[in-house]
Amino acid sequence: MSDDNDNGENFEEFKGRPDPSEGGLTATEMIMGFGFILIVAGFILGLVRLLGLKDGQIPADYDEQLDQLYLSYIVMFVGMLITSFLGFGGMFRRAMTSLVSSEE
Repeated sequence: MSDDNDNGENFEEFKGRPDPSEGGLTATEMIMGFGFILIVAGFILGLVRLLGLKDGQIPADYDEQLDQLYLSYIVMFVGMLITSFLGFGGMFRRAMTSLVSSEE
């Protein structure tokens, strides 16, 4: 393929995104890292609580262990929301707004 323009057509110059700067971590990367840490921390907390529930508990301890298990689910969910919103950007936001908004 040649760069020569044999047909007399005008080709527009391709203008893509500029290369990202190599200046370290951006705010978006740091927030996504925080979301990933939340996912891992929630998983570890949930795993510990599940192992605690496996051995059998007295009813008072069972409720406490179950509450902490639910807390770990919430922590993981928040981490997934953070990484999804930042990772998928506008696509995820448009999908969420189209689900929330009701057009009748």
